[in-house]
Amino acid sequence: MATQAQLAAVQQLYVGYLGRAADSAGQQFWANAIANGTATIASVATGFTLSAEYKAAYGGLTTDALVEKVYNNVLGRTPDAEGKAFWVAALANGKVTADTLVATIVTNLGALDQQTINNKVFVAQTYTDTAGANYNPAAGTASIVGVDSTAASVAAATAKIAAGSLAGQVPGEGLVNALAAAQTAEAAVHTGNTAAVDALVTKLAAPTVFADGSSAAATATDPAVLGATPTYAQKVAAITADAKAFRDKVSTDSTGVLTTKSTEASTAVDNARALLTADAKIKAAAYESAVTANAALKVTDPTQVAAVKAGLAADTNFAGVIAAVKALTGFTAIDDTTPVSAAADLYAAYVGATADQRIAADAALKNVVYFGTFKTAAANDIAKAAAVTAESNAKSAIDSADGNNAGANPAGEFSAILKAKTDAAALLVKAQAADADVAAVKAITDANKVANDATVKAGAAISDFNANAANVANNVEIKAITPVTTSADTVKETFYFADKAGLAAGTDYAIGTAGATTQFGAGDSIVLGSGFTYNSGALSTGDNNKAEFFLVKSDAGVQVVVESTVAGTTNAVTNATTGTVTTTGTDTVSVITLTGVSIDHVSVANGVISYV
Repeated sequence: MATQAQLAAVQQLYVGYLGRAADSAGQQFWANAIANGTATIASVATGFTLSAEYKAAYGGLTTDALVEKVYNNVLGRTPDAEGKAFWVAALANGKVTADTLVATIVTNLGALDQQTINNKVFVAQTYTDTAGANYNPAAGTASIVGVDSTAASVAAATAKIAAGSLAGQVPGEGLVNALAAAQTAEAAVHTGNTAAVDALVTKLAAPTVFADGSSAAATATDPAVLGATPTYAQKVAAITADAKAFRDKVSTDSTGVLTTKSTEASTAVDNARALLTADAKIKAAAYESAVTANAALKVTDPTQVAAVKAGLAADTNFAGVIAAVKALTGFTAIDDTTPVSAAADLYAAYVGATADQRIAADAALKNVVYFGTFKTAAANDIAKAAAVTAESNAKSAIDSADGNNAGANPAGEFSAILKAKTDAAALLVKAQAADADVAAVKAITDANKVANDATVKAGAAISDFNANAANVANNVEIKAITPVTTSADTVKETFYFADKAGLAAGTDYAIGTAGATTQFGAGDSIVLGSGFTYNSGALSTGDNNKAEFFLVKSDAGVQVVVESTVAGTTNAVTNATTGTVTTTGTDTVSVITLTGVSIDHVSVANGVISYV
């Protein structure tokens, strides 16, 4: 692999012999040949003198004219009289040949001339690296014109390269593509987070019961507040607000503080237990077990219960047997005025009944088709009710035993201490769950910010480009495409879509207006970027695996048809008489009309449409 020194040596040969910056492929070829030993600097130089390009530049000249052209091409100045006389004489007496004159002059330079060569090589390499595969020979030559021994000439030359003002360059193409890449990356982040955002909206919007027993519904994520079709940004803002609000509602203490309090409450229970008699310890263990069992059970989802009651009331067999159920012990209070009231009362009575009473009700209701679903829902609430009763009975037992414990623990103290432990543990669990939601929201917002910062930075780089004094001086500009965009003929402009929303929506655009002097013209380009593939065929020849754009000739000029939706066949058609593109149904393309431009003045390369 070639070294930087070998690349620089080859670049100097291009500058000295051909008067232009090297194209990247040629420079790499010759430098690699030198690196692997198949060529030397001298042999490459000889090869340059045999090239048609070298002969076109220096062949057929008189001795005086040859010396003057070498000085102008290589050193950027006319030769001084003494220097000219020296080299003319050297050519005349055969000490130097026409083919070796350039190399000999380059190797015998004074300090200022050597600095000029060094500066030209530096600028040439800058153009070579910048142009890459888009190298333009005219620009390669123009890139080093005016470069001399001064730093100011180097700054001016590199500014032109950076501005993209040379032939074949598209001003700010890299900046526009960087913005498009940042926008695509940001959209991908949003797409990747959408499922998580939607899940959090649903979760936070559900009514929540807090540690203090209060119940609250969402505010920002409430569907009534958020609306039917919220944007991604609106949903993120909503979950950010509600996740924090819910965490604050659970407790303003940090999780670390709540952990400490839970540990302290647990220790308090251990200390209180140690003071109990043997009999009280047995009752305390039973109570703790009952508390744990009750805490593990949840009531049936109220929405499910409501659905079960409604289904039971609508069951065609229900009305016929409810009178029999009402006659049973435990069910006499059922209001059978309507099936709805009867179903509601039946559910409450069934949950509160004894096992034997429920068996009797089951026998009466066995022909009600929906009764199976009713029993499934009620079973959970029955278990919960039993657990509540068991806990209450166990509490009474330990409170009584506690009070008979010779005053070591006053009546009810152990159960109160245990409740404090249970409440502290439950609060910690809720806080940790809320912390998880807050952390999930933060991960989403952090990812959004990183992506958005990159987009903002890329957009700012374009603004900085346009504000740069050197770019203004070089008469170049990057301009966002709007529905009606004017183009200044005296400016080399690069047009781009700053916001893809209009493009995706199928909005149409125009650059230039009919009859005006401000048109899409020489030096102007539209950068669509690598995300679009040029299709040189008719609008009906689309590839349904690619986002494509087409060029269509019309009476108005040239129309660029850009797919906003990847499709094999667009809904755009060309008028047979005027050539104008029109769309039908859902608009899936954006049309950019280049007013007054003929089709032979437009070229396409790498997602860039240029006026040539």
